[in-house]
Amino acid sequence: MSFLTKHIAILTDFGLDDIYLGMMKAAIAGISPAARIIDLSHTIPRGDVQRAAFEAWRVRPYLPPETVLLAVVDPGVGTNRRAVAIKLPDLYCVGPDNGLFSFLLYSTDKYKAVELMNPHYQLRTISHTFHGRDVFAPAAAHLAQDLALEEFGPRIQDLVRIPDPLLKDMGAEAIQGEIMHSDHFGNLISSIGRIEITDNDFSFKPWIPSFSTRTLIAQDYEVILPQGDVVPLGRTFSDVPKGEALAYIGSSSLLEIAINGGDAANALNLTPGDKIIFKIKG
Repeated sequence: MSFLTKHIAILTDFGLDDIYLGMMKAAIAGISPAARIIDLSHTIPRGDVQRAAFEAWRVRPYLPPETVLLAVVDPGVGTNRRAVAIKLPDLYCVGPDNGLFSFLLYSTDKYKAVELMNPHYQLRTISHTFHGRDVFAPAAAHLAQDLALEEFGPRIQDLVRIPDPLLKDMGAEAIQGEIMHSDHFGNLISSIGRIEITDNDFSFKPWIPSFSTRTLIAQDYEVILPQGDVVPLGRTFSDVPKGEALAYIGSSSLLEIAINGGDAANALNLTPGDKIIFKIKG
């Protein structure tokens, strides 16, 4: 693929109030002005590596082939944590080696990774606190111009992984998971999935490797919250009256919980890590 059509997709916790994101984009433009920039999100909670890893996993199916994913959520910047570039099938990743790419690595063990050590592909002066601009952005820009991965530094194997989210088979058509995060609307996204609904059953194709594929018999299902409250399974928000809670299969085929016209995160007082159970009703 020509660098004229290669994309750089950027995911950070920088926010939009400061100039940091703009400086990263300026560094990219100075090296690869024809690269096409996709702004994924810059409002990841500060330092939340798991949230960034999850969002990188969720967006991957929609990224153009050979996109360079430039992800910078880097609470360990300036320490001995490594700066890395990774080649996955149809995707490059650039960022800190702090577990940020853990969930993307679920899909394959066929990847190559290098440590970003070659000064020719970094800015001349490197800040101790802004590797996003000085190390990661230049690497992404050079990858967008089809520079070989091996040019950046030595091969590495032992990439840092964060713990797998909870996904547990409880038998008798019940699965336990956890709340991953809430979105802008207050909808709660869980680790339970991927679930595809057909007329006769649910096809459960887990996104977490330690859980096996299975078929769930099509019956009425419900979700049990940590306090013991029960939420019915529906298809969309209007399946329940306004102000009431429901569970549904979201756009990423994961189980989600919402309140029709409301904010489930606040109303149900659920936070990341809280355990829920998806089970046959009754």
